[in-house]
Amino acid sequence: MTPFIHIKMNLELFKEKYNAEYIKSRSNPKCIYYSKLSEKKHREESKMFLAEGVKLTGEALKYAETKCLIISPSAVADEKVRECADTAYNKKVPIILADDSVFEKISTERAPQGVIAVVNFLYQLHVFSHLEVWQKNRRLIMLDEIRDPGNLGTIIRSAEALGVGGIILSGCADIYNSKTVRAAMGSLFRLPLFLADNTLDCVKILKNCGRRVLPAALTDSGMILGKYEISSLDCPIIGNEGHGISKEVIEASGVSIIIPMSGNTESLNASAAAACIMWEYFRNGS
Repeated sequence: MTPFIHIKMNLELFKEKYNAEYIKSRSNPKCIYYSKLSEKKHREESKMFLAEGVKLTGEALKYAETKCLIISPSAVADEKVRECADTAYNKKVPIILADDSVFEKISTERAPQGVIAVVNFLYQLHVFSHLEVWQKNRRLIMLDEIRDPGNLGTIIRSAEALGVGGIILSGCADIYNSKTVRAAMGSLFRLPLFLADNTLDCVKILKNCGRRVLPAALTDSGMILGKYEISSLDCPIIGNEGHGISKEVIEASGVSIIIPMSGNTESLNASAAAACIMWEYFRNGS
């Protein structure tokens, strides 16, 4: 039996077992529709995004509302891809076999693993009146204009690992950007996020709720990380990679924190700074 025939037989068995639809043309309406999910505008209109690869597909099937699975014929022999297909089939999630050229058009990966989950949006923009309720009993961190999607996803992943109970995002990169989804490595499906559009308003609400809001910024009166008493009500803020946190936000917060550094380095990458701060809180058990 030649490898080509073997793959073809696996494909036929796969289609039959999972009742999979087979799309062969790049002009197919579903191919065109799902390929547009690489664009933010289309994601927002459809309220859907892509989670690519075996790991993220498995996480999406477990924790999110998955609309369908898209699988490349060249991946049907892969055991882990079949496990994703089994889970999807058992949950009555439709499975689409997309010809390799079709799959390539939909995928945003340079080296795709042959499986993509199409997932419904997890979060919506919250109104500020809800923040007072949402913040209760959560250990928080706030991200202010983190524009790099890779940094954003990395911080979300680190936050879950270091015991953060929720993240407030204000003016940040799109959480459904493929780079954000990939860098978050599944944490996006589990960690509560509050999407806001005005950091200053968030600071005022949190302070009214009895929280100490602590922008990470180089100020004359800043407290040195590791040298002040940590509270579970503290909410550190990590600012934009380029210009940091605005003067208005720092003044409204009333106090800031400084990450001690040696050498001539003036600042850390946003995701590195966030990890340092979250680790200190995690280490102190707050």
